[in-house]
Amino acid sequence: MPERINAGQVLVVAGAVALFASLFLSWYEPRFTGEDGLSAWTAFELLDIVLAGLALVAIAAVVPFPRKGGAATLLAGRWLPWLGLAAVVFVLVSVINDPPGARDRGLELGAWIGLAGAVAMAVGGLMSYARISLVISLRPADERPTEETQAAPTSETRTSGA
Repeated sequence: MPERINAGQVLVVAGAVALFASLFLSWYEPRFTGEDGLSAWTAFELLDIVLAGLALVAIAAVVPFPRKGGAATLLAGRWLPWLGLAAVVFVLVSVINDPPGARDRGLELGAWIGLAGAVAMAVGGLMSYARISLVISLRPADERPTEETQAAPTSETRTSGA
């Protein structure tokens, strides 16, 4: 029986996890040798909480919740692309315009992972809104193709079917 996996929702979750994890990495270079770089939690005043909230809400929006009828429903489908777009805008603003505590410091890996995660959230939200899905067909191991089904059609079978 084919199982449907929404590729957009998978991308949203992967991007949200990357964005959330990037908040703990160094976003800005250290000022002095031997000092640690600034993570998003130490560099930002409020933006770190907003980005963490966007990532967690995006994950929660993708998780299906059971209803009384037994069918699962998603929390939100229409505003999922907007969560990703908001995350991209907030991360881009912080990459272009350094926060006051990180003036004249270069960017580190955490900022780029955060940007990639936000872009993945936005693209995944758009894919989910467009209902792009991936179908995986699972079949039992005993149903292997036989030689007859794998054999190439001969010229007789090609002409007789026409």
